[in-house]
Amino acid sequence: MDSSSHNQDSGNNDRAGRGNSKRNNRRRGGKKSAVDDTEANNRNKNNTKKHVGDNSRHSNNKRPKRSFAKDGNINNGNDAAGNNANVAPKKSTHITSHKFADLNISADSRRAMAEVFCYEFMTAVQHETLPLILKDKKDCIAKAKTGTGKTLAFMIPTIEKITASMSNQDKKRSDICCLVISPTRELALQIGNETKKLLTFRQSYLKKVVVCVGGTNRNKDIQLLTGTTPIVVATPGRLLDHLQNSGIAERMARLDTLIFDEADQLLDMGFRPDIERILRLLQPSRQMRQTLLFSATIPDSVSEIAGIAMRGDYNFVDTVGEDTEQTHLHVQQQLMITPQESQVCSLANILERETSNTGAYKIIVFFTTARLTGFMAELFNSVKNQTGYDVLEIHSRKSQKQRERASEEFRKRKNAIMFTSDVTARGMDYPDVSFVLQLGLTNRAQYIHRLGRTARAGKDGKGGLLLADYEKDYMVKKELIDMPLELIPVPNSEKASSAASQAIQNVSRIHDLRTSAEQAYRAWLGYYNGQLKKVKWDKRTLVRQGNMWGKEVGLKEQPSLQKRTIGKMGLKGTPGLKIEN
Repeated sequence: MDSSSHNQDSGNNDRAGRGNSKRNNRRRGGKKSAVDDTEANNRNKNNTKKHVGDNSRHSNNKRPKRSFAKDGNINNGNDAAGNNANVAPKKSTHITSHKFADLNISADSRRAMAEVFCYEFMTAVQHETLPLILKDKKDCIAKAKTGTGKTLAFMIPTIEKITASMSNQDKKRSDICCLVISPTRELALQIGNETKKLLTFRQSYLKKVVVCVGGTNRNKDIQLLTGTTPIVVATPGRLLDHLQNSGIAERMARLDTLIFDEADQLLDMGFRPDIERILRLLQPSRQMRQTLLFSATIPDSVSEIAGIAMRGDYNFVDTVGEDTEQTHLHVQQQLMITPQESQVCSLANILERETSNTGAYKIIVFFTTARLTGFMAELFNSVKNQTGYDVLEIHSRKSQKQRERASEEFRKRKNAIMFTSDVTARGMDYPDVSFVLQLGLTNRAQYIHRLGRTARAGKDGKGGLLLADYEKDYMVKKELIDMPLELIPVPNSEKASSAASQAIQNVSRIHDLRTSAEQAYRAWLGYYNGQLKKVKWDKRTLVRQGNMWGKEVGLKEQPSLQKRTIGKMGLKGTPGLKIEN
């Protein structure tokens, strides 16, 4: 999901560039313009496909072929003429010439769009879905790229429906009319905030939106859910808890609208058992409610959930199309390989390159574990006076309040770097992300989801992948074999290398940083213990590499592990481990 970023970018279609001469630096004011290039807009319209009542067209996008040199190494991205052959031309904007003011919606909704959001024109997904959902009242699946304004696409018609049913006294005031299910806490909060803005001019009893997510006080949820609660936004685990234990299942028996946002990600993250339990508890509303499912891809798992949740005659809207390039195919993607002992230095040099360009920057760096994310953030912040930047961090080891503050800070800043785990990989709308860097092993779906944080809403951006030498073969020749990766050397800056060296020395000097490094060491062992086949290691090699990694990040003494932990990891008897007394 995306918080409707499109022309919906803080009041500007065109922002000042980030130092890239190819970016559009024009300034303008007033209402959002539809498109600057009529031909570009027409191409967008022609690429938008809508299939009504046709449930047989759901297919995964075919992977394009990927070429390698005869020696099996990745192509460096240059054609015979020396031009970059892997990076496709920049795609045109996805904003249409269709206006919100022309929709058959209430004056309150039109006013919110004009005065609160300051949006005039719709994106392709909004134009294709809004009239259909408003008119037919049928269930609907919408396939759309991230960053294309999906929040408003499903919330505008939902609020119209809620307003009508409550005004006609079709509902009890205790009924919950709309339920939105989101894969992450951050995305749920974002949807809640956008919905409140859309309700600005409604009557007070309609303005209540309750967001229920894990990591927050459950009893506070129950208090907030008391009384008239038209709209609930929730993550699957917390929602299931409330349905089973808080008595809200009965209040959802006459649900008007059920919305799955980022449905493919909900299933990728292992929520299918919870989703199936939730749907069983919501069964009384199935025949009367409208179910809306928004997803960037439509794999078989999403189609199967649609078969359980939806009625048979649902509409299917495709604003991507089988032949339309996905974000991961048109965004520049740089591949950099580094020895394990140089990983911290390589990261520092990459960040120096990205922050030294003139203009604004927004950078997200993804790590493999929450512990590693936290350690790297502390490590780089220990030398922020040398690097000239500080690092924000979001991961599962942080409280919800801390994550919300960091998320908002990253969103507000002109220049910002955020280290994160996968809590921000999908759906969150961070405007103007210029660079997404991924460190270490990942899988294809996760790689694409992370990359989707940049080049949103027709804007520029690029991605990077930094791998240790032992990760290259699996990632390049198997997992990401169809990705247009461009192999480039790691940049080299004396300033960045010096800062990295100082940061590593700080590990032995700063107690909290040393503790964080020890925790990251244990997490590193645990993570790669589950990846042995991919890196072609045995248990002995794992321990040896882990101990080397600990020294390379500044630990003078090898951290110990509990006997129980060693046993669970299957490392009992493996030489090189230090057992905790």
